[in-house]
Amino acid sequence: MVAKSCLRRLTLLFAVGMLLCAGLGYRIALIQIRDGETYRQRARDQQHRVVTIDPRRGRIYDRNGNTLALSVEFDSFGIQDLDWDRFSSADVGNLAVQLSQITGEDPRHIVDRISGSTDFRYLVRWVNPETSERIRGLSTYPRFEPYIRTEKEARRVYPYRTAAGQVLGFSVDGAGQAGFEMEHNRLLSGKEGYSVVQIDAQRRAYTWLDDYRKSAENGADVVLTIDIAAQVAAEKVLEEAIAWHEALGGMVIMMDPGNGDILAMASSPDFDPNTPGRFPFEAQKIRPVVDSYEPGSTFKIVAATAALETGAFSLEDRIDTSGGRIQLGTQTISDHDVFNELSVREVFEHSSNVGTVKIALELGEKTFYEYTRSFGFGMKTGVALPGEVNGILHKPARWSRSTLPTMSIGYGVSVTGVQLAAAYCAVANGGQLLQPRIIRSITRNDGTVVPVPKSVVRRVMKPQTAEILLDVFTGVVDRGTGTMAAVPGFKVAGKTGTAWKAREDGRGYTRNYRSSFVGMFPASDPEIVVLVMIDEPKKRGFYGGSVAAPVFNKIVRRLVHMPDGPVESIPESDDGLPLHLASIEPNTASDRESEVSDWSHPGVRGRMPRDLLPLDDRWEIERPGALTGPERARVALPSVIGMSVREAVKTLAEIGIEATIIGTGYVRRQIPAPGRGVYSGERCIIECGPYN
Repeated sequence: MVAKSCLRRLTLLFAVGMLLCAGLGYRIALIQIRDGETYRQRARDQQHRVVTIDPRRGRIYDRNGNTLALSVEFDSFGIQDLDWDRFSSADVGNLAVQLSQITGEDPRHIVDRISGSTDFRYLVRWVNPETSERIRGLSTYPRFEPYIRTEKEARRVYPYRTAAGQVLGFSVDGAGQAGFEMEHNRLLSGKEGYSVVQIDAQRRAYTWLDDYRKSAENGADVVLTIDIAAQVAAEKVLEEAIAWHEALGGMVIMMDPGNGDILAMASSPDFDPNTPGRFPFEAQKIRPVVDSYEPGSTFKIVAATAALETGAFSLEDRIDTSGGRIQLGTQTISDHDVFNELSVREVFEHSSNVGTVKIALELGEKTFYEYTRSFGFGMKTGVALPGEVNGILHKPARWSRSTLPTMSIGYGVSVTGVQLAAAYCAVANGGQLLQPRIIRSITRNDGTVVPVPKSVVRRVMKPQTAEILLDVFTGVVDRGTGTMAAVPGFKVAGKTGTAWKAREDGRGYTRNYRSSFVGMFPASDPEIVVLVMIDEPKKRGFYGGSVAAPVFNKIVRRLVHMPDGPVESIPESDDGLPLHLASIEPNTASDRESEVSDWSHPGVRGRMPRDLLPLDDRWEIERPGALTGPERARVALPSVIGMSVREAVKTLAEIGIEATIIGTGYVRRQIPAPGRGVYSGERCIIECGPYN
């Protein structure tokens, strides 16, 4: 018989057990019913990992389909959760030294990254497959391999390097940091996607869950209005001119006056978006959009337009230019030459400051201001590039007695290069001010192509006035200050400008100059407008007519012989044959030595080095049927399109042709075109497009 005390203990134990079971059951019920979803989510989080799917960043093309910017996948190597108990500092040093022998990087920088405080550190980034294999073949690699993580990373590549570098800008890790890449980052970057992967206890992926996947939306591809061949030509000639005149810098803007397309936008110093860290921040600026300056006599377009459009003057009206000097209070404005009396036409052909001032005074402040605003000065053009400024144009209420006369000749007002180029486009196209256009079309992720139409801002002048002005500006090149812009076989219209630079403190002017020329080509029916500005030429002249006008000449002479270029007009030789059909022969050595290229202002002659002369300056027209010596046998230029750079250079070298290479990869275009007759020693430009 069980003792009562034992029975009580058993009863108590059973009661406690029942209470514990009830509590446990209650807790299980809470976990399953109330907190069940929370714990299931925690389990899923431990068993799954969300992987971000990066979209492909949109490509950027020029107007002819040449790739200007694209994203290319490279290998990147990182190190994660390194067990420092297994490795000595000597082991890490050996790995760093071996990596540095491949990448060229300072091994100390690699050691610093490995020794970082984060769980994951990059060893090297963005290496090509060949370099990736070399890294895997290092003797130290197997020891570190369990801790090394490799991944595919996209890096932005700019095949044409410095060509249009400021315009394109650059992006890092999928985000635009400057230029077009920054301004249109959302358009180019697309939208991220994601995918869910199941992982094991060591967090290693072993299966993908297709039900939990959202594809990335790739960025849009963009076709710019830029013609990269014209851009390269503009940059090359600008660079030569800056070196020749030992100038501080400069810019060139080329536009199509018919639709406002920006065909080229070059500025110096240059910038390579592939290696942005090697250039100062200032080099990233798109100077034709960001920098404003006093334009000098190129601004006389306002006075000329207002005088003719209002009917206040005709071209035949005579202006007393007072011997080339006019006194306005304590200020004296003078001409670059002595003129007593000029017609209105001659005032602008010879860029008379005194004559322009008298015309402006007759027009009055209100009229002059209205036409200045009508041309778009003092406001942004709306070009789709970052950092555009308004320029400086004060309202007449803030003008002093000297503002109108000085503004009429391009002082006391600041403009951007793109504003001034757009103003001359209005003359070239019959009187319409167009919004400068940098985007030609956009291709969306779904393949839809969205063209960007031209945008007319307003009509600045009547077509008849534009026609008269075009004739006046043709006279500037024919017999005025812009004769050095003349191109054989064509009529050219344009306007020169020379302006002192203001002091940085705003008090007066320095003796440094900006030399400018804006040309419209050909004058009969302009296909392009080209603005050239050279900043602070130090030697061989400073006038716009002798510094900037020759730059225009050299650029255009390259364009007229460029296949698929922006100029379609064909020049004619003296015998009526198109120049591109006439054969060419080098001048004799004595002829070349005696040849003088006048890049200087009147009274200062300078000899241009032969390697800086344009091709056309080194060749003379040979009449059909003329004989050439056997040592100058002419051969047909072979096609190298589709070849690698090495194959193309070798093929051309076999016939004595030197290759000028633009870009990398495979040849997509060559200038001159295949089949053209060439002589040994000539050059052939080959444009290459990689990764297509």
